[in-house]
Amino acid sequence: MGDKDRARTTHEKGDCRRRCNARRVLRLHRAAPMTSLLHLGNIFYLVAYSVRDMMWLRIITVAATLCLIPYYAVREAPLYAPIIWCTLFTLVNVVQIVLLVLQRRPIFLGEEELHLYRTIFRALTPREFGKLLSIAEWKKANVGKMLLEQDEPANELMLIASGQAAVELDGRRVTEVCAGQFVGEMGFLTQQSASARVVAAAQVDYLAWPSSKLRWMLDGAPELHLKFQGVLGSDLVAKLRQGAQSAAHPSLVDALHTAGAE
Repeated sequence: MGDKDRARTTHEKGDCRRRCNARRVLRLHRAAPMTSLLHLGNIFYLVAYSVRDMMWLRIITVAATLCLIPYYAVREAPLYAPIIWCTLFTLVNVVQIVLLVLQRRPIFLGEEELHLYRTIFRALTPREFGKLLSIAEWKKANVGKMLLEQDEPANELMLIASGQAAVELDGRRVTEVCAGQFVGEMGFLTQQSASARVVAAAQVDYLAWPSSKLRWMLDGAPELHLKFQGVLGSDLVAKLRQGAQSAAHPSLVDALHTAGAE
């Protein structure tokens, strides 16, 4: 091999080495910001694991996955599997964030609903009470209208907001229910036929829950179910106490009914 050939070979090797070095430097320059995204994404994950609020946890997790997707994508050989998984995690968290925002919207209650919440449902959160109202219906009953028939299924659970209703057993009037008291609660709890007949003794405004819908809702919300059972339990205790006082002091019956109507 002549001197010219050796010089040419050496020159070509030098050019090849310089090109390789240039490509290596270019890769390092490209990798530097991508590596920063990897670190930033993991820092976001670390912060997400340390917060308690579910909304912020999901928001920070979305930020972390959005940092990792470019890291996996901008490579000589993109990592498609991690990109797909990060995209799925991001979509799931975005959907959950939207649901949390909808759940945290302010609850606006009417005057009557606010009164019921403060007097009867105060153990519930406003949002839990709003959830109950979403399947309830306001109804009116004139004097003489039957609210509940004896020995018939209790298809509705009713809460009297104003007025009075007479409770009749085998055609005999035994007691009355008034504002703030439930009608059909025993049938709702036991899923059996009503043990008495309930008739409006005055104009009655009341909330009515379809029993099947209410059971379905409560079955899907154990905490709300427990609180609602407590509300019904308090109502039953108050009725038993009222019955005991009426039996011991018959002269107080009219006073109790008047106070309940007010």
